[in-house]
Amino acid sequence: MKYKIADVALALAISTGAALATPGADDFRHKAMSSDAFEIASSKIALGQSENPKVKAFAKLMIHDHSLTTKHLLIGSGMSQADIDAKIAPGPDGKHKANDLVDQSHADSLDKLGSEKGKDFDSDYMSGQVSGHKDAVSLFEDYARNGDDRSLRLWARTTLKKIKMHLAKADALDKGM
Repeated sequence: MKYKIADVALALAISTGAALATPGADDFRHKAMSSDAFEIASSKIALGQSENPKVKAFAKLMIHDHSLTTKHLLIGSGMSQADIDAKIAPGPDGKHKANDLVDQSHADSLDKLGSEKGKDFDSDYMSGQVSGHKDAVSLFEDYARNGDDRSLRLWARTTLKKIKMHLAKADALDKGM
């Protein structure tokens, strides 16, 4: 009977993803840097495309805060700030390219944002910020609870407060669009 209960518990954990959900330190660092890269790139676009002072102020906050988290994540990543800047910059044709930091979906989103202005831009930018910050909250909550690197786990826990604040601000601005 003991074995059957343990087998059921293990099967339940695997089927819900609980046993395999938390990324290792390197994977967490990479996912967080990828999130930061998109936040920074889209927010730089916002400074040029938005006409809404509240959206521009939010974009400035995103560039500042996500640059700080990226600086922390670069330690031990094997990447430099120049590597990240090159990967999030558009190519000579003005289009963003998918790479190991920016996936195709995010590259396409950056290109779409770059082609919009005014209220259309603001709406798409803010809804993307809400979605991105929800994903970041999930990533950081999971790593803060279950991460395999103690110092990175503590940093994730501390940083989570700021990400939740970003989400609340993004959500409020998005609802006001």
